[in-house]
Amino acid sequence: MLRAITIAVILGTAAIGLYYLGGPVIFTKTVTDSLQQGLDQVQTGLTYDKFVNMVDSQKDILVAKMPPQTIDLIMNEAKKFPTTVSESMQDMISKISPTSQSVIYSKQGEFVGLKGHNASGKAEIITVGKIAFLRFENFQVTNGPDLHVYITTDGDVTTGIDLGKLKGSIGDQNYVLNGVDIKTYNVVEIYSPPFHVYFAEAKLS
Repeated sequence: MLRAITIAVILGTAAIGLYYLGGPVIFTKTVTDSLQQGLDQVQTGLTYDKFVNMVDSQKDILVAKMPPQTIDLIMNEAKKFPTTVSESMQDMISKISPTSQSVIYSKQGEFVGLKGHNASGKAEIITVGKIAFLRFENFQVTNGPDLHVYITTDGDVTTGIDLGKLKGSIGDQNYVLNGVDIKTYNVVEIYSPPFHVYFAEAKLS
């Protein structure tokens, strides 16, 4: 009889422990479900992966229909998945100038985060012969959905030049500045076109 009572007590204690250990798991699942429910309301069957892999025009249409809560959930989800890249300066120089030419450092600036996002590292414009490129060193930014690199005049992306998607939220990277007047453009922006959100900038001087 005593043995049976002891076993019952052990089983009861174990059940209580599992209940409390299970709490965080249930909470995490609820957060994930909230994002999925929000995406379903925008478009039936839409998932986070499907959304991030859509072309820009499709994203623009869906973002226009999204409530702020769903946008916040997407932003928070993107933060969980930083991307890394590692490009050397010499690799870019050899691509744009196979022959030996002088390397000139024109402008540089330090990245700062915008709108509550974090950023650090250096942006610099490097000219080799007649071709210039933009380089990020020791770069890091809060990851976001569909981030692009813009070179602008005074930080306005609407009149700036889109250099393409950010290659990685962490690491050194290069962007060719074909046909860009490097004297006119003085601010680099990390910007999400579908969500119209600035993530970081570097003022060049």
